[in-house]
Amino acid sequence: MSELDVGVSGPFGVLGARFGEITYPAGTATTPQTLHEVLFVITHRGAMRAELTDMTFRAGTGEVALFLPGDVSRLRFDDDQLTRQSWFAGRLRGLTPAMRARLWRLPRRKAASSAVTYLVREALTCELTHLTADGALLDALATAILLRFLAEVESDPKRFPQSLELARLHIHTNVEQRLTLADIAQAAGVTPPHLIRLFRAHLGTTPMQYLWSRRITLGIELLSSTDLSVGAVAAHCGFSTSFHFSRRIREATGLSPTQLRQGLTRTGPVLGEPGSPPPH
Repeated sequence: MSELDVGVSGPFGVLGARFGEITYPAGTATTPQTLHEVLFVITHRGAMRAELTDMTFRAGTGEVALFLPGDVSRLRFDDDQLTRQSWFAGRLRGLTPAMRARLWRLPRRKAASSAVTYLVREALTCELTHLTADGALLDALATAILLRFLAEVESDPKRFPQSLELARLHIHTNVEQRLTLADIAQAAGVTPPHLIRLFRAHLGTTPMQYLWSRRITLGIELLSSTDLSVGAVAAHCGFSTSFHFSRRIREATGLSPTQLRQGLTRTGPVLGEPGSPPPH
């Protein structure tokens, strides 16, 4: 743990984290508000103009907006279409002078990486399924998201080409949709053959294999943490039939969806997501 992460109130982190999704009608505007918590927003559709005391910025589709305690903000949303966003808010603890300086130097707007989008989606699923460990899991995920954002800005890692990041982001955001290779390539701005080469070179897989691994991971989580029917889980994860979903689950785990739900275990490889570390 970095010495910057330990303050008088314990390790740095987010407390009382709440996650949610919201849609604003076109032209919505807010009155000035003073924030007492950190607020982290991803815009999935539309756009948002944020007016702070010392700056103004616009966060469009696929971008993150960061608001910090003490900000006085007024927001205006896209005049021509709905604006759909995911967000979390919470209190900051363990805020040393050094960590405060690092946070307040951060840009307030940045492209949402696939890793940040993945973590937010996982947190929303936990919130939806009440798999929160009395809030501790949501606090941990909110802290991980904020630290991931900090690390991305400070190190500016160019681990993957931008087109690959766009493809991964499109998959993470639309995992339940009936995506094709052409859809993903179009979102990435490259041809399908070029996208396949990128995935193989950097992730050791193909775009469609990557998509199916995300669907299976989500399916396993929903089977383990909700009472949704197998058919409902299959549809939520983008499978056209329960049979196809069951076959994929058995291939990945050695268990049927029913066995997995009953809590049976089997020694074997843990299904991972190529090229992306698990959240913690």
